[in-house]
Amino acid sequence: MTKGDKRRSKKKYRVRYDRIVVFVLLIISIAVVASSCVKKLSGKEDIESSSEAPPSAVTEPTEPEVFTEPQTSAENTEIPTEEAGVFSSSVEYDKAASQMGDLVLVNAECEYTFPEGDIDPITIVGNRNEFYQSGDYVTKLDRDVVTQLNALMEAYAASRNSETTDIFIQDGYRTFDEQEERHRNGKSKTFDAGHTDYHTGRTFDMFRYDSQSGTGYSYFEADDWFNENAGKYGFILRYPNGKETATGENPRTYTYRYVGIPHASYINSHQLCLEEYITEVKGHNNENPLEISADGHTYNVYYTAAEDEGKTSVPVPADKEYTVSGCNAGGFIVTVTLS
Repeated sequence: MTKGDKRRSKKKYRVRYDRIVVFVLLIISIAVVASSCVKKLSGKEDIESSSEAPPSAVTEPTEPEVFTEPQTSAENTEIPTEEAGVFSSSVEYDKAASQMGDLVLVNAECEYTFPEGDIDPITIVGNRNEFYQSGDYVTKLDRDVVTQLNALMEAYAASRNSETTDIFIQDGYRTFDEQEERHRNGKSKTFDAGHTDYHTGRTFDMFRYDSQSGTGYSYFEADDWFNENAGKYGFILRYPNGKETATGENPRTYTYRYVGIPHASYINSHQLCLEEYITEVKGHNNENPLEISADGHTYNVYYTAAEDEGKTSVPVPADKEYTVSGCNAGGFIVTVTLS
């Protein structure tokens, strides 16, 4: 072997340490990158498995939330639901409100105080229908009463196969001063001012046209149809025969009063006066109401005494129609329409 061949042979098998160094550095770099990725993956798993998400995260609950109604406290105005009447709420009234409404009682013992907003007096002339007449141009009744009176007179005319009736309405709403004057001059001897039912705007007198009488009028006396049907429109005879002790007034066949359909139907069918009816209702509360069937409906009627001071909480149903009227005799009467 020549010296040249030896040199070529050494060159061919010479170890390149510089390449080994590069290779080792490359391996180390790969290991560092792999380690970093493993740490990142491990950190992500920690966040996702944490029981507490970061503030900006929105997570869905693992179980649906269950909402329960709050328990009724003693200070709550709601009343526990009862099967019989479904009384689950209440309304509050000042004592003054117990002196207004369709069922207010006015007589020698119960004074009418003319509470603002109780009635809306309008003249019968200009507001009546063609089925009856007004005896003058000044007689007034509450607007709702005129509406019901119109319906009653139309039905009455139809029952007689007539296009009109011979009925005149007179002597309706009276102010305090008007009653005081009537009492002073002897036209109204029984009641002082403030103590006549005419103050309510719901009471009136009925007459018939009578050409044979000296005045052209005669006192109205109801026939069978009127006796049987007046209550269906909310009207009662205010001073019926045999009730003088209760009403404090001589019986009259011609003085009528509007009280509302269920009450009128019960009063008429049980031959009561208004005083007796109020007394009966006051014996019933919301747990033991008076049940009345009238006009194809069933009603529950009950009484709540007014507080002497502050507001009175009156129990009422949350899911049925109801009305509240003062009775001007100590409290409120609630009428619930059941069906």
